[in-house]
Amino acid sequence: MKNFWKILAIIFCSLLLAAHFGRAGLFALQYLSVLMPFLLFWKSKIAARIVQAFLFLGGLEWIRITVYYVKIRMNNGEEWLRLLIILGIVAILTIATSFVFRSKSMKERYKL
Repeated sequence: MKNFWKILAIIFCSLLLAAHFGRAGLFALQYLSVLMPFLLFWKSKIAARIVQAFLFLGGLEWIRITVYYVKIRMNNGEEWLRLLIILGIVAILTIATSFVFRSKSMKERYKL
């Protein structure tokens, strides 16, 4: 039960990435994002590191797409600050979620 919120955050971030990839038409990455949390059933170091790398790279993808959309909005003279705040929070949340494996309970569960 002590890992419930950490695993829930991983699932949430994975589903957000799946929605992003689906909207972009990258269906292979969308399916990968949906299936990634299922690796957490495999209690091993390899599974934890794969999910951790996926979340970190997903956070970098959010940063990349944030910069892309903010530039488009700025060039069109549209409001961009709210977009920056929302996607920035999503990027920070996704990268921060990749660090849940540094907690004591997750280290014990995945033998890190």
